[in-house]
Amino acid sequence: MKLSFVIDKNYLIVHALSCVEKDSFSSLKYRRDIINFQNYAWRKSKKYYNFLTNKLKFFPDELTEKNIYLFTKELFSLLKQLSSSKEFKKIYSQTEKYLKFCEKQWDKNCEITEQIIKELTGFRLNKNFIIYITHPSLRNGRSIGKNRITWGHNEDWPNYATVYLWHEILHSYFEYSDLNHAVIELITDEELRSRLNDNKYPPFIGHKRLENIKKKLLPRWRKYLKSNKKSILKFHKSIKIK
Repeated sequence: MKLSFVIDKNYLIVHALSCVEKDSFSSLKYRRDIINFQNYAWRKSKKYYNFLTNKLKFFPDELTEKNIYLFTKELFSLLKQLSSSKEFKKIYSQTEKYLKFCEKQWDKNCEITEQIIKELTGFRLNKNFIIYITHPSLRNGRSIGKNRITWGHNEDWPNYATVYLWHEILHSYFEYSDLNHAVIELITDEELRSRLNDNKYPPFIGHKRLENIKKKLLPRWRKYLKSNKKSILKFHKSIKIK
């Protein structure tokens, strides 16, 4: 399995402009720089600022000239102005530094963590992924299909990026549901984190809404961890939660 870490400039712009709520920030470290860029873009064009951040949810590779049926020359002119501004160059530089951090951490952890995930799931893990990196002070983490992941977050604890990249990778192996999401969290947020950082769980981390499901699964999960040959799909089929 291979991960390719990239920055899509237009997607980075749109994501940075869209994150205006307080809970959009994973860290306050670069908050002032992000707000300065948002204010600069707002002054340039309120019309297209609103279009980019409110009207549609853009994914990487969508803001291209091939999609002329969606966009205008005026919008592309604005994107070029924004990408060449000193405000954005600061955001880009910080994101580029974060990409190198994620890449280095992943390279350090990939061999041991791939072994752990294979052991926990029974999956072959033969897919390749593109990781679109966004600013580290803004929350982002989604599996967006076609083996593509968007990612950006403050490093809240050791190996944070590694654990949550695996979380998003596993979303490509499961259909979406709260139960599947809880199983993914047990594999990555809890067990993988525990093994990498010598932590114990509970207490659980992850989404609060999934905590009750994980509590109900925990006795069966502990038993599953002791089994010699694991299949997460068989484990999933055996789950019955009321």
